[in-house]
Amino acid sequence: MFRDAFGLRTDPFLDTADPSFYYETLACAHGKRRLSDCLSLGQGLAVVVGAIGAGKTALLNAVQDTLLASDRNMVASILDPSFEDESALLDGICAAFGFPATAATARAAKDELKRSLFATSADPERQAVLFIDEGQLLQPPALECLRSLLNYQLDDRKLLSVVIAGQPELAVNLQAQLNLSDRIALLLHLQPLTESDAAALLQHRLRKAGYSRPDPPFDPDAAALLWRLSGGLPRRLTYLARESMEDAAQSGRDRVAVRDVETADARSLARIAPVPAPSLAHSHAEHTQRSARPWWAFWQKAS
Repeated sequence: MFRDAFGLRTDPFLDTADPSFYYETLACAHGKRRLSDCLSLGQGLAVVVGAIGAGKTALLNAVQDTLLASDRNMVASILDPSFEDESALLDGICAAFGFPATAATARAAKDELKRSLFATSADPERQAVLFIDEGQLLQPPALECLRSLLNYQLDDRKLLSVVIAGQPELAVNLQAQLNLSDRIALLLHLQPLTESDAAALLQHRLRKAGYSRPDPPFDPDAAALLWRLSGGLPRRLTYLARESMEDAAQSGRDRVAVRDVETADARSLARIAPVPAPSLAHSHAEHTQRSARPWWAFWQKAS
């Protein structure tokens, strides 16, 4: 219903990896460049940490697209790293890359993987890159196995580049594995969106979905409430935006008011497990100027 009410061709807030809906803040663009360089240059281990819904998977997908644009990179992904033991992890890595996995023991599997990685790097420009999402699920034996794989190297680069993305528990787990944590070449901590970045993200997605009106569909107070209730987390922001637009459409309106956002929030799980308020330290100037900078100013800034 809300697509018709707001003149949209498609749902702009689906929780998918569609690259056309990916919005890149300045901080995210900087992180994507650094992560792409770290992995493509064989610098070893990169770690991405962020709260649930902070955009970790979206960032990994964007970096994968960048690396896959070059034949130099051989890319593999593991989306569920809850392996029972070291052998299962090694089998998973080999399967992700399409390497043979016939060894009967973990030691033999490591040797087999090492030979495959050396064969891959026979072309001096070829780099194997492994993406691991939901990294907080990795058990200590799996983390130790990854540490040993990072020992495989040429004179100027690692045979295997690895990026692990996960929730804050991942950072705690890595701190307990000092022989692995001191090998981290790049650590990215995804922060909540500022209010202006949240406005830009919503605008980008709405425009991509066909929204053509000059003004945003949210009343200023409703837009501010969306950001506050989302905690600055993109996934929750887009969920509340969709649900509040649905409520407005069901009431026969094509503008989202505060009551629509409140109704959307009232029926969400946030009432049971509240989302922490975003850190406002990095957007203090925006808040002190709120009365002078309406929502439309953020919308224009994003254009």
